[in-house]
Amino acid sequence: MDPYTNVDEIWIALGKFGKFQITQLLVSWIAILSLCFQLLNVVFIGYRPTFQCAPIENLTLLSAQFPGDADIFVTYDKCSVNIYRNNTNGSVLLEERDCPNGYSYSTPKDATFVTELDLVCDNAALAELTQTMTMVGQGLGAMLASSMADRFGRKTIHLSSHIALYLVGFGVAFAPNYTVLIILRFITGAIQQGVAMSGAVIALEWVPTNSRYLVEISSLLFWSTGVCAISLFGYLMQSYSWRYLQLAFTLYSSFSLIQYWVQEESVRWLLMNGRVKEAERIVRKAARWNNVSYEEVIAKASLKAAETKTLLYNGADKMADTWGRDQRETGEVMELNGIPVTPETQTVQEKESKDYSVERYSIITVLRTRRLCVNSMIIWFSWITINLTYYALTLTSTSLAGNMYMNFFLNGTMEYVACFVEMFLLQRMGRRPAVAILHLVTGVALAAATLLNHFADGNSDMTTASVAFSFTGKMAITAAFSAVFLYTPELYPTNLRSVGIGFASAIARIGGMLAPFAGLFAAYVPWAPGTIFSVLCLVVAGIVLYLPETRGVELPTNLAALNSWYKENSGTDRNQRNKRNKVITQIKSDHT
Repeated sequence: MDPYTNVDEIWIALGKFGKFQITQLLVSWIAILSLCFQLLNVVFIGYRPTFQCAPIENLTLLSAQFPGDADIFVTYDKCSVNIYRNNTNGSVLLEERDCPNGYSYSTPKDATFVTELDLVCDNAALAELTQTMTMVGQGLGAMLASSMADRFGRKTIHLSSHIALYLVGFGVAFAPNYTVLIILRFITGAIQQGVAMSGAVIALEWVPTNSRYLVEISSLLFWSTGVCAISLFGYLMQSYSWRYLQLAFTLYSSFSLIQYWVQEESVRWLLMNGRVKEAERIVRKAARWNNVSYEEVIAKASLKAAETKTLLYNGADKMADTWGRDQRETGEVMELNGIPVTPETQTVQEKESKDYSVERYSIITVLRTRRLCVNSMIIWFSWITINLTYYALTLTSTSLAGNMYMNFFLNGTMEYVACFVEMFLLQRMGRRPAVAILHLVTGVALAAATLLNHFADGNSDMTTASVAFSFTGKMAITAAFSAVFLYTPELYPTNLRSVGIGFASAIARIGGMLAPFAGLFAAYVPWAPGTIFSVLCLVVAGIVLYLPETRGVELPTNLAALNSWYKENSGTDRNQRNKRNKVITQIKSDHT
């Protein structure tokens, strides 16, 4: 093996979904449930039930405070008690007080941290702040963990973050006060992203190009299962303290304690960082597990690489004659199978094969590369919109009429529907059209739901239709979330892939931080949240069409290959691209 070995051909030779690859994928997929539990469990452990001021036990003592007003009575509101005096002309309000004896809830006192810590009335925003701080933590974690995953390895960050998530989960369960709770929720968000970002990238790197969408859809299936499982756990443990529910969710992550001995490092990352011997060890292990010959696997991968080099070397002069003038005029460089094609291609490739060096990138690289920066800003805006819409719809699902556990469960089942919708779109149309269509459907559905709800005025049919459109929007935005998770890392080269998806996830937390307050906003302006979500989704549906299509494209390994590929797949100059593709086809036919 060498750093230029075609990794896609290795996975194809081993069997696209052999026993070894399935095992490695399961490690990432199982961890997804841990992420779901620790992020969305706040729906139940932070639920705010109905409440009012607790009754005043000693009314005699209260009467003594109003001499001459022996005939008094008290009414209880959510955040105050009203003291009245009866007289012949009716009742007279004597005083309005904040709840002197605390609050009375429709659930046991320790059912949620909201009830235990009395995060209601003037302190109500503190409950939403816990989830907002989780999102802030996610933003920080996405930026730090993604960079570290590119530098220190996918497995290292995935494993260490999963173990940390396990330990912090116990800390949340035993948090003695609000300050400790909100700090631990912030830390939870940060390390949760360490697992999510590294897990998403390493999962994609275990399969060849044409199987990546299946990996992402399977990831969404596991996430959807986690959402449904949260409602099941919440229902079964509704009579217990929220601390026991938190412990139950945390114990699931016990798998992290043996993960080291099961999970392997990404072969693609190892090769790109010059660690060939480690990559060879993993491929040999995969060959044993899948009952294939290691020598045959490497021979097929090497043959593919040799064919590509021969094609490039022998065809360079012919390509240069065909579009050399265009290259000189535009400065564009043709690329074939991830390798830039110029008349000097052979010389460059021979030199690189003798002196391989590891390229290091950072977010500064993204900002300095114009085409990459523009595409990144488009995908970042999409992430912000998705996070705001998805989490707002998810976190407010328990406030719908009916049983909150059933509502959240139905919310989860809609995500299963999203899996199949996403699969159909990705398989038939590709990444870019799928993301655009799903945002378009979300925008239209939420606009219809908002209009129907606003003009329903008690009409049950219009209300039912509004809920149906809301669930349709939730399904579409879920599928869009998964599709963007697949699409984003494909837009970056290998040593910038984790940074790319990590920074996108970090930027997305702007939407995530605002999402918990959507319910409070809707209480004052009912039509506003749905309108905002709809407009943002429609904007994304338009601008995402500028991005290049990545379906069937081998992941770029370096910035030069990425820039050349961008020039061939972005913009509107299709005639030039078609011209070049015809030349490539002719060269291939000359060598077959």
